[in-house]
Amino acid sequence: MAHIFYSMAGEGRGHASRVRTMTELLRGRHSLTLLAPGDAFDMLEPAYRGSDVRVQRIAGLRFAYDARQRVAPLGTGRLVLEYLGGLRRQTAELAARMRDEGADLLVTDYDPGGPRAADRAGIPYIALDHQSCFTYGDFGWLPGPLRRRAALVRVVNHALYHRQRHTISSSFFRPQPRRGAREVTFVGALMRAPVLAAARTTGEHVVAYCRRTVGENVLAALAECPRPVRLFGLGTGAPRGAITFEPFGEESFVAALASAHAVVASAGNQLLGEALFLGKPFLALPETGQHEQAVNVAWLERLGAGRGVAPLALTAADVRAFLGEAERFRDKVDPALVAGNADAVAALERQIERFARR
Repeated sequence: MAHIFYSMAGEGRGHASRVRTMTELLRGRHSLTLLAPGDAFDMLEPAYRGSDVRVQRIAGLRFAYDARQRVAPLGTGRLVLEYLGGLRRQTAELAARMRDEGADLLVTDYDPGGPRAADRAGIPYIALDHQSCFTYGDFGWLPGPLRRRAALVRVVNHALYHRQRHTISSSFFRPQPRRGAREVTFVGALMRAPVLAAARTTGEHVVAYCRRTVGENVLAALAECPRPVRLFGLGTGAPRGAITFEPFGEESFVAALASAHAVVASAGNQLLGEALFLGKPFLALPETGQHEQAVNVAWLERLGAGRGVAPLALTAADVRAFLGEAERFRDKVDPALVAGNADAVAALERQIERFARR
């Protein structure tokens, strides 16, 4: 049994969902301490409170958004400087804890703090994330502007961490490796147990998932949808046209997703993977300024499983047009290729055997 520290990014629920899936697959075989900032802590701490899995809150990088729901460079820059101001102290504290508790290995999902602490403590670390596909995958097929965005993500990846002993890259798509790529294993998206167990049906409703920065035009477009819309992410409230505002709960969300007619949501890797695993047509609304999401949309369209619309441009006509062609997007991806759980665990166990002290 190895003692594994596991750090992650805290924006949204995608990173935490991926970590929770891996935690459930590893617990009982290894001792786990999760280092979780922001949204990730809020999701994981209640799930593991009082259990054999320890969850510690850490500081994490965050995005700022402007009034038009775009990533705001200046605001984000201020948040980055705030984070960097406390990084040295956090690194020292985490390194001391790793040494004191006899950590064997750190796994990180796009968190820069954990790897720096592991380096300081003399502990090897492994990356298990989605964004690494931009570093190690071949994106030469993208048109010029998107290819440049992918290159920018590679630069950011290197700045966050680059001394990992191995990388496990998890995506709803399977890129070809870049020439010369080493120490990388590509796997599918990580599916939560309820998603794997869900009975897939095709109902009447549309599932929508929005963050609190969503634009008024998106809500107006969904309100005019010709099908009922079950909207998650904004809490409860009075119905608005076709929209019913749903409280977020894992069980209710997965049930709604598995029985949905289609999905309208931002273009994060995790939700895309779960929706495509369940065969759902996907209308993707990539967050402005999120280069990763823009490239995810290109992959979604390449797979023939949906299409993307800039969220600031979305209209009710776009939603109706998407629903009118939804059947050609349905069940376009082999679920066995989308789900990467078994491959990810096998790859990580190989690295634990290779690097963890026994």
